[in-house]
Amino acid sequence: MIDFATLNRLGLDGTDIELRPVFDPRLRTFSIQLWENGEPGGIHGLTDNFRGADEPLEAIGAFLADNGVRAVTDEEAALLYAGLVQAKGGPDWEILLLSIGADDRA
Repeated sequence: MIDFATLNRLGLDGTDIELRPVFDPRLRTFSIQLWENGEPGGIHGLTDNFRGADEPLEAIGAFLADNGVRAVTDEEAALLYAGLVQAKGGPDWEILLLSIGADDRA
């Protein structure tokens, strides 16, 4: 089962890297923050116009490579997607919860 309390930050196994999914309600765009050793290291989506939660994931590999970070696994990508949807909240989050059969709506 997914730990909903930790979807706001994803630590990459074997590294000091943390990816934080973000939704900006004013701009209505998604991004992913890169943190290394507790310090901000970059924002994937800062200059992009990612309107869908899946869009940042389509190009995350190039962003991570540019920053000297390994690619995310399929499982990590799925957790990042869930974190982006959770960050937005609303009906999209409710639909995701229903689709995975989650009882816990934390």
